[in-house]
Amino acid sequence: MAYKVELCTVRVAIIIGISNVLRYKIIITGPVGAGKTTAINSLTDQKALKTDAPVSDLTTSQRKQTTTVALDYGVIKLNNEDVAHVYGTPGQERFDFMWEIISEGAHGLVLLLDNCRNYPFRDLKYYTSHFRDLVDEVPFVIGITRSDIKSEPSIENYQTWLKELNIDADVMMVDARNKEHIHRLVNSLIKQKQAKANSSASVTNADHGGSLPLTASLKNEKSSELEKKESTTPSPAVEAVAPASGSKIMLTEKSMAAVAKINGVTGVSLSNDMGEVIDSTILDENLNEFIAFLSGITPAIQDVANLGEIHRIMLRATDDDNLTVFVEDEHSLGVASLHKTSVPALSQQIEDMLQWI
Repeated sequence: MAYKVELCTVRVAIIIGISNVLRYKIIITGPVGAGKTTAINSLTDQKALKTDAPVSDLTTSQRKQTTTVALDYGVIKLNNEDVAHVYGTPGQERFDFMWEIISEGAHGLVLLLDNCRNYPFRDLKYYTSHFRDLVDEVPFVIGITRSDIKSEPSIENYQTWLKELNIDADVMMVDARNKEHIHRLVNSLIKQKQAKANSSASVTNADHGGSLPLTASLKNEKSSELEKKESTTPSPAVEAVAPASGSKIMLTEKSMAAVAKINGVTGVSLSNDMGEVIDSTILDENLNEFIAFLSGITPAIQDVANLGEIHRIMLRATDDDNLTVFVEDEHSLGVASLHKTSVPALSQQIEDMLQWI
């Protein structure tokens, strides 16, 4: 039996009316456990709408018992009686279809990153890449949580990484449980938005010799945003993904055992940088040798193809299992998965798991 699901977006525009009350739509995103739900609860004094469900994977369940599957939502009044509608995205990549829906018509973006994760640069790169259109179009600020438990990376580290990614954003150390801290993030966005709106209105009034409603300039912003949407192209049969600095991960027997338990994974193989198999749950020796071969030949591929440092190689077969090889300095991890499994989604799930191992 087929089910038809209709997803509706909530559009919140800045309204200029008799009351002069401004309404803003703010998005809070970030990886699982970064504090998105906690932050919105702090803002709304525990009155936020939540769509939590029990955590299904073992690694995440060791840190939290529930995860957001649709959205968190809260409304707060700002100091000048203006209103901010705050939406929290689900952190797990398998719910990423909600990210674009929730982000429609947003006026600001908050990215929360957990400083206790093993490779926070990967999170920074992943989320700024996925939300790049929004990052470029609306005010953007980053909040670093759990820095009281782990002080490194520092704000300076994040600022350096942002420069590498060609992104300009404020970075603040925050406690998601602290209402004042989260208010500071939201207020930073509002101030940026107001400054941009005032600048836009001034230019428009000068061009037209009179006043023009602010909603007109916002409409133009939205039109340009839609024009920048990229068309979808088919994925290649082989894909090499290169990381930036600060994103290396450790691949060990412990990593291998954890990945082997993920749904859809049919086998895992660990190789060294010499192209030798260290351990494997894959019974097909030819496949093990092929994974080890890819591990050993990757440096040569980097040099010949001029691709930079290769981090992940994904191969998609027509009928057989898919194969993903995670490549690091000393070890490589080959992961075979069922043909019906989404390779990009599985890869993101694995990298998210490795943040805690």
